[in-house]
Amino acid sequence: MNELVYSELDSKRFGLVIYRAIMSEIDAQAILKQIIDHNVDTAIIRIPTEQLLQMHKLDRTAMPMIITDTLAYYEIDLSKYQKQSPINSDLDFVVAGFDHHDQVNSIVRETFSNYTNHYRMNPFFDNEAVTEGYQDWMRWYSEGNPDKICWLIKRGDDVVGFAAFNFETDTKAKSDLKAKGILYGVKQSERKNGIFQDLMIYAMNYAKDRGKITLECATQIENLAVQRSWSKLGFALKRTENTIHINSLLSKSVFVNFTVPFMITGEDFNPNKISNRHILKQLNWHFDFKQNIVTQNHRFVNILKMEREVEYFLNFSFPTATKGLLRVTDKEDRTYVLVYFDLKHFVA
Repeated sequence: MNELVYSELDSKRFGLVIYRAIMSEIDAQAILKQIIDHNVDTAIIRIPTEQLLQMHKLDRTAMPMIITDTLAYYEIDLSKYQKQSPINSDLDFVVAGFDHHDQVNSIVRETFSNYTNHYRMNPFFDNEAVTEGYQDWMRWYSEGNPDKICWLIKRGDDVVGFAAFNFETDTKAKSDLKAKGILYGVKQSERKNGIFQDLMIYAMNYAKDRGKITLECATQIENLAVQRSWSKLGFALKRTENTIHINSLLSKSVFVNFTVPFMITGEDFNPNKISNRHILKQLNWHFDFKQNIVTQNHRFVNILKMEREVEYFLNFSFPTATKGLLRVTDKEDRTYVLVYFDLKHFVA
């Protein structure tokens, strides 16, 4: 199993602790351990669609999670591709540089401000930050790297679209011969005019001239128009992948956290039963009784066995105004139980 890796860019953008991984199979306990060890708020995991049946392993951990998207990957063999001429002869493809950043920002916002992807499917991610992420990404492709190119597609002085492709040489021999489509967009008013097909033709011609053997592109599975265009150009569907977000939210809190000590004494502890009811009793005490707040929909994540006559700590945090998290730890800060719950406020 591939390890979860800290994503500094995503973490800074969304104000959360975000880790990512591409996995061929799911080891739920290993994932859970990494999430707890690194205080992860969101783990973004991508797996082949045929392995989606392994989702039940994650469900056993009781961690909150959602399937956020399905990506379809298409590929064309450029060794068999004959270079073509574009449909629109009046288009110019301008390599974007530092001087074009304002134009890049504008066309990306116009074409991707409402684009549905795995980031926008997560309720804890800010939509504006998603758009800004696309802009950051495309500006990075507009900084003079000959292997990471963003083209501005222009008709006269008007920018009607953009296209970013990766042509860099990898260390693996097979990857050296592959170009990758990264992101592409066409203004709403210019769609159905063949511009998307033209940008793909331009990229295929360019990749072939650079000696690339294959060109790979990906899109959301529901983006049928793009997939139809690729099929007409000779691309074939190669694989699909699903993205899973585990919203563990171990560090996020919109209110002030608080911690109280807790001990299961001998007279109220039955070693033959799990201790969830004892924890629930404490949870209800701190909310229902003390604060006139009802807790609902409790979801327990049991990690380590708790013992009687041992001091633990109940650490309360609040991922949102209506959702709470209780984390039970010991003096060494080991996590024993997580409890996710909803808050229902009453006015006295």
